Amino acid sequence: MTTLLLAVTVLAAPTDSVALTQLRIVVDAQMFADIRASTYLPQAYGAGYLAGPAEVRLCDRLGCLVFAPADSAAGILPGDVVVGVRPVTGSALAERLAAGTHPRARVAIVAAPPLPDFSGEPDSLPPMYYLESAIVAVPLEAIATLNIALRSAGADVFQEGQGIVATFPGSVVLRLVPAFSGAGPERLTFRLRREVAGDPTFRFGSRARLRFGPGRTATWSF
Repeated sequence: MTTLLLAVTVLAAPTDSVALTQLRIVVDAQMFADIRASTYLPQAYGAGYLAGPAEVRLCDRLGCLVFAPADSAAGILPGDVVVGVRPVTGSALAERLAAGTHPRARVAIVAAPPLPDFSGEPDSLPPMYYLESAIVAVPLEAIATLNIALRSAGADVFQEGQGIVATFPGSVVLRLVPAFSGAGPERLTFRLRREVAGDPTFRFGSRARLRFGPGRTATWSF
């Protein structure tokens, strides 16, 4: 009986898993100003929205999407990206990071953000539910380092052409592709709590579009 109880206890123990806690992307000054000026994003994220002079933070049930402005004097350039993760316990990520990372595209250990209060009725909650997938172009020479770091964190990573695909719990898929036409985000897709009436499109400057639909999805293209 004691052996049986011990076995049941072990099987019921929660499993530790890697998590994508933050995707931080540097954009040019005009794009940052356009994102920060949006009157819809505060409605889309509710308590998960935070904007200041140094970043716009969009937090959902899984993590935060962060946009930051470029600062050439500080060496912070458009397209720079930081993949923030909470690695599995005992991973080798800390050692990998100590051995060196690429300055423009790197992985960092970032604690999961405190979740906003989403305890209300579903219809009263902001529509953005979680970041479902992202395609980000990074310097080709950074991909090997990112591959090693994400594997060391415990993510499920495989090669796709000259890029890599990392899958995290919660069905979040991150594609890192070579920046042959410039570094930065290419497409972000989101799962919504509910459909947004009229499937609107919101513009951010001359390039970026946040399109809602079909159904409970939204796509932000750059």
